[in-house]
Amino acid sequence: MIRIDANIPFVEPPQWAILERSLIDLMNEAVAPIMERYVRADGSVLWPTTENFQSIDGLDDAYESFHNWPLFYLLGGGDHILDHSHKTFDGITAQFAHYDSGHGHPMIVKEYEQGYDWMHQGEGYTFFYQLCLADPTNQQNIERAKRYAGFYLNEDPEAPNYDPDRKIIKCAHNGAMGPAFRNFDKYYTAYRYASWKPWPLPYRDLEGIDSVEDLQQPGMEEKMGRAVVERMGRGDAACNLAATSLVANAYLCSGDDKYRDWIVEYVGAWIERARQNGGQIPDNVGLSGKVGEYLDGKWYGGYYGWTWPHGWHTLGDAVIAAAENAALLTGDLSYLDLPRRQIDLLMEQGEIRDGTLHAPHFYHDKGWDGYSAMQAHPMIHIWNMSMADEDRARVERQRDQRDDSWRKIRSHSSKHGAGHESPWVAYLQGDYPDYPLDILRHNHAQVHQRLAFMRDDQQDPATYGDWYLQVRNPVMTEGLLHLAMGGPLFMYNGGLLQARLRYFDAQRQRPGLPPDVAALVDTLEDRRTGVTLVNLSATQTREVVLQAGVCGEHTFVRASYQTRRALSAEEAGLGHTHEEQYRELVQGQLEGQTTEIGARHFSVRLAPGAHIRLDLEMERHVNTPSYALPW
Repeated sequence: MIRIDANIPFVEPPQWAILERSLIDLMNEAVAPIMERYVRADGSVLWPTTENFQSIDGLDDAYESFHNWPLFYLLGGGDHILDHSHKTFDGITAQFAHYDSGHGHPMIVKEYEQGYDWMHQGEGYTFFYQLCLADPTNQQNIERAKRYAGFYLNEDPEAPNYDPDRKIIKCAHNGAMGPAFRNFDKYYTAYRYASWKPWPLPYRDLEGIDSVEDLQQPGMEEKMGRAVVERMGRGDAACNLAATSLVANAYLCSGDDKYRDWIVEYVGAWIERARQNGGQIPDNVGLSGKVGEYLDGKWYGGYYGWTWPHGWHTLGDAVIAAAENAALLTGDLSYLDLPRRQIDLLMEQGEIRDGTLHAPHFYHDKGWDGYSAMQAHPMIHIWNMSMADEDRARVERQRDQRDDSWRKIRSHSSKHGAGHESPWVAYLQGDYPDYPLDILRHNHAQVHQRLAFMRDDQQDPATYGDWYLQVRNPVMTEGLLHLAMGGPLFMYNGGLLQARLRYFDAQRQRPGLPPDVAALVDTLEDRRTGVTLVNLSATQTREVVLQAGVCGEHTFVRASYQTRRALSAEEAGLGHTHEEQYRELVQGQLEGQTTEIGARHFSVRLAPGAHIRLDLEMERHVNTPSYALPW
């Protein structure tokens, strides 16, 4: 492996590097209260609060509480973070195998979800995907990854989820026990107003139900429930596209082409349905393979589709994740046309209000609805993979101009811990130079707030709900991922991590930045990446391995940088009393260097107190992607 030596003293350590490393140190300590107070010795958690718990829902919420812990480990978190991640995933999996789904069988069957929708499965299993990425040699999880994917390749005769002739997943609820038609027959026979009142109506064509409030009239909950069962309870839903991440994860663990081939087939079928629908992706397909089979020919009205309950906000996550997966595994970026076309159609229907584009996010019998300022992360995900100027222009069109929010950090709370994709892109464009300091300070504050909440916590564990651990999770990876790896957080409802760089500790032979090392990506272009590495140790040399892409899908062509030339005895003997003089002295001793790499890995050996900025020429999406470690 080619090695570059970094020997330029930084004189004054960069503030962003100090904040980056202190955030890692803070989160390494911050997980202890979670494990000591809210997690049992076997890795199970304190919710559900009764042994006789029954539901089809909840497993995802338990997994979500730890979804970003493996990501923190592969950014440089301690070994204990990986240990806790394995422990909690195993513990929760075993725990939920003891709860009934409401059908006389467990919520977990063969260590996997028995049958639920991919809005929820996608949320929960991001934890598993990141765990496989962080520890790709773990044999138990490799076998799990292949077994889980096998439920969608019909490798388990008890889980015939997929129809290869019609290229459909047979039900919107699916899993280890195959298509879960049973869930609709039991849980949706009445559309309960109390449970669903925050969301729009799934259908607008039922006599006597013109608003959500109409559900309170006698017989109307049952009437809407029957419609949901009849119209949504069979056939494929576009939200199932998130299942491609489960299958892609198996490919990245194993390298078996059958997983890639399934994704190409399944995503290709949805691309063709969108083409036949004027570019707009339909959200439902009947068991015969016909779009709108149970909806009088309507292309909208499917489960977690255009009509209900979140419209494009959820559907978009699934569509973008599928396109990313197909593009990653094939190297063919044209798959991004599928979500790009959806966003274009939404923008075409949009209206400018107070200088900001407001677009619809729902479609139902009365046409487009749910106008609001567009979320940044869908288009930024597409641009992050394509690096196309036209996609950057789309990001610009979608900026919220009302409060300059793309040049500031806004305090917010989300399960994902995201929401600052626009400021990150503004930083890369040179419009928000303070972003690294601001986002890292914000992440510090978030961690301290969570820790304070846990210290003050007096809640009776008997009153915990499914979200109790999510609001206590002190791991915040948004800033570290943007700055160090050069990528957005994964699509929350089931995406894989997509970023420009990944790091490994050469001396400890493990993923993540070595101790004392900080990284800052300042440039992302199609064939170019700019990154600064800093070694904050005053006494220890550190060596970091850089990988081109999260899965080694890119190649480093060459690296341009500066080094400090060898000093004469006279130069070495000059005093370093005055900071500015020393800075000028060092500047006069720098020489430009170019190193040919031609590989997906190279290493940088950083002298104590040294830094280096690398201008990396790259070829993207030219290698077979894999979770494999560099060694």
